[in-house]
Amino acid sequence: MSLRTAVAHRNLLYLLSLKELRTRYRKSVLGWAWSLLNPLSQMVIFSVIFLYVFNRPAPVGDPSGLQTFPLYFLAGLLPFQFFTISVSASIGSVQGGASLIKKVAFPHEQLVLSIIIAQLVTFAIELAVLSVAFLIFGHMVLPWLFPMILLMVFVTLFTTGVALLLSAANVFFHDVNYLWGIVSQLLFYTSPIIFVLEEIQYEWLRLIVNFGPTGAFVRASQEILYDGQWPGLARWAQVAMYSLVMFGVGAWAFNRLSPRFAEEL
Repeated sequence: MSLRTAVAHRNLLYLLSLKELRTRYRKSVLGWAWSLLNPLSQMVIFSVIFLYVFNRPAPVGDPSGLQTFPLYFLAGLLPFQFFTISVSASIGSVQGGASLIKKVAFPHEQLVLSIIIAQLVTFAIELAVLSVAFLIFGHMVLPWLFPMILLMVFVTLFTTGVALLLSAANVFFHDVNYLWGIVSQLLFYTSPIIFVLEEIQYEWLRLIVNFGPTGAFVRASQEILYDGQWPGLARWAQVAMYSLVMFGVGAWAFNRLSPRFAEEL
């Protein structure tokens, strides 16, 4: 089945996404508040490390004039966290739906897409709260939400491609989940979330961070939300290229492996 078939079965996708949203924080005392507490706790930890342990000045937004490290941190963390959490949850989604796959003929992509849609809802809530924080600090961020939505379209495509690829591979090689844990940490520390790109001394390392797939969309998000400027054409082209290529590779691999899922599971 293709992604076109998955779209045709959008009612099933809606039900799976709704189930994911309803069960995500079931039996949790704080419920959906955890979607905000997780990035906020990381913000506090890394703000203390950046500002007080390493005694570094907060980056200055250009042209916004902002100089608040927690806002800089969250502007990069939220899209990155959307990516990593979506992929982490999606890797085991095909295995988790084994009983459904064996009994019913349906587009297997729905299992992955439902998780990404549910995480998009979480991201929208987090972005709304972050926007309020920007307004409190005197930065009129509302006009910049449109380019941020455009950026998230590309991030979602990139995320979907990676999730489809790894969830399919995980059916046959269970090491994928463990390897992803290492890769996601590596991507976090090589993306300009807890440091400023311009302060990297080594040119080769700056190139890796600046032109890496996650570094590209993290920096674009910071330029939009924190700096208050449109990313350059080269940055948009970079993000679009990574997204479309990864989405194509992931969809192709999932389609090739999907017919063997029932047998392997």
